[in-house]
Amino acid sequence: MRKTLKQEEFDWLKRLESSVDKYWDELNDWERIFMEGILENFRRWGMNTIVSQGQWNVLSKISEKIL
Repeated sequence: MRKTLKQEEFDWLKRLESSVDKYWDELNDWERIFMEGILENFRRWGMNTIVSQGQWNVLSKISEKIL
């Protein structure tokens, strides 16, 4: 069974998505590629986006530069 995002996870990713362009230049190449992949999936799947615990950990670190 697929695990859907919790509402707070969805809202947090929406905030991240809306802020990432402003701080894009502060991300390194790997972080940019990672964010492109995650956000592309998020735009496509919304609440049904699957994010592993490892991906959440990376997102948390990247978000320190963005949020």
